[in-house]
Amino acid sequence: MIDLTQLPADGLRLDGSLGALPMGDGNALRGVNWRLLVMPSGPDFFMEIKGDAVWEGACSRCLEPLDLPLTVESQFLGSKDPDLVVRGAHSLGTQDLDVVFFPESLLDEEALVREQFQLQAPMHPLCREACEGLCPECGKNLNKGRCTCRLELRKGPGVLAKALVGLKLNLKDADLGAESGPDA
Repeated sequence: MIDLTQLPADGLRLDGSLGALPMGDGNALRGVNWRLLVMPSGPDFFMEIKGDAVWEGACSRCLEPLDLPLTVESQFLGSKDPDLVVRGAHSLGTQDLDVVFFPESLLDEEALVREQFQLQAPMHPLCREACEGLCPECGKNLNKGRCTCRLELRKGPGVLAKALVGLKLNLKDADLGAESGPDA
């Protein structure tokens, strides 16, 4: 938590990282790294957020799993003054900045970072630009409605299945041994 009323004169610089960050819409971010700069500017403060992560979700057409790199670079002026916020923009030096209203004096940096990444997350991500939105199982055009395949339940082979694939079992000998008993 950052106390916006106690910012040092030379500003506050924070670096952070998270292994995973759920996005609340079924998607997630992994490998999240960010840098946060908060500089006092009179009663307000300048804020800069830079970061990168990998967005994990699904193609909006064919529903195939998808990993997309995301980069965040945001700069704005934070203010408690509702009149300044109503105007929507503010010049700080030669820079025109959006103004964001911060009614609280404490700021949760993780929530702020999550919000900035949510704003950068793709609304309709595609696995490839030419994706036609066909179900990989049955071929139905998913743009015209859902198919009966349950793609969300489809999983790759488990650890046991992968281990069994490598075994060379001679099942004919075991079957023959059972049939060659006294009743055969």
